[in-house]
Amino acid sequence: MRSPTVAVVMSRLRRLVVPDEPWMAALRGTLRKIAIDRSNLVVADGTAGTDFVRHFARRLNVDCQTIEVPYIDQSSGNDIPPRDRALIAAADLVYVLQLRPEGNLYRLLRERIEQRRGGIVLVDLPGLQPDVIKDELYKAGAEIWRPTTEECRPIEFVSRNVEEPDNKYPSILPHVYEIVPFPSAEGWEFLAHSTRACPGPWPDESFEQYADSLVESRPDADHSTLSTLRRIVVQKRLIASGKTIRGGCPTVSFTACPLENLPALHRYRTHRVRWDFEPYGLCLKRSWLQSRGVRPVRYGDEALWQSLTEDERPFFQLAVGESGIDWTIEQEWRAVGDVSLNELTSDDVILFVPDFESAKSLASVTTWPITLWPGNVETNPTPPAGVVNGPLP
Repeated sequence: MRSPTVAVVMSRLRRLVVPDEPWMAALRGTLRKIAIDRSNLVVADGTAGTDFVRHFARRLNVDCQTIEVPYIDQSSGNDIPPRDRALIAAADLVYVLQLRPEGNLYRLLRERIEQRRGGIVLVDLPGLQPDVIKDELYKAGAEIWRPTTEECRPIEFVSRNVEEPDNKYPSILPHVYEIVPFPSAEGWEFLAHSTRACPGPWPDESFEQYADSLVESRPDADHSTLSTLRRIVVQKRLIASGKTIRGGCPTVSFTACPLENLPALHRYRTHRVRWDFEPYGLCLKRSWLQSRGVRPVRYGDEALWQSLTEDERPFFQLAVGESGIDWTIEQEWRAVGDVSLNELTSDDVILFVPDFESAKSLASVTTWPITLWPGNVETNPTPPAGVVNGPLP
């Protein structure tokens, strides 16, 4: 008897994967069931979560076949991606994880039910499918399966073929930590570097390493903005990137704007799908950075870019972008390549975060001074018991 062909499908995921969110636990449980049932797993490149399905399956020794997606003329008005349609059609059994109402996946499942094909299994964990959608599909013929806590547990490595990175943070947390005041704008002698969340692998990490951290539910699987800052502090390094730099030269960016003025620059950039100037980061003494080659950018137009040498171009920034944004307000400085913080002293740095809980998290990995973002989200700026709060300007 032929083993059933199965697919694991989910609605579009957020760019930033949060460790142990429901679909991640459900994926572990579902693939464990597929492994036990010896089903034939199929995937289609480009469908939501495919890379994670394929990697998790590999960790559980589940055979995984990538199907070919036939060309479909979409000029007729059919807006469902061919890859999603092909994957649903190729499977005898479809395990459904995260599901959005009225999305492409929901529409394909409704079509499958109307065609009386059956073979739909709704993986039942809190937060995966809205109750109204789950009830609707169940009444229409879908099955419901709830994996156990044991089935959803993190997948541990049996053996490692690569050296395991050290992901354990040192424990430095004192019984009392102090929130220091930040210097005022008058006489500001720092440059600030604002961190942001890291969707996907860290800059020096492969997808396989990233997926392993998620499948094992390790602490370094958290790529939130705070975790980015913690990682910088622990590694004592700012990693350069050339993603938004014309010419692609890897650089680290800073701003000369005083910390108390940064909340005005905290805004969402639609064209980059991210926030600028998040309330997490570090202020470094300008003189310390200048001694290490950090210098201000040159704002200008296409004519200026064409006139610059190759060594000068990493420090070029268009003054006004195509979207009309005036980039000069950022007062940007740059370093070419990574910036090592190994020689940094507590006199040359101030970390900033939006709240006391974030400060407590940082205090567990560093003795560098910490202050609160001037536009902090604390509605009652009274520190928790055992915390000495310095006066804010």
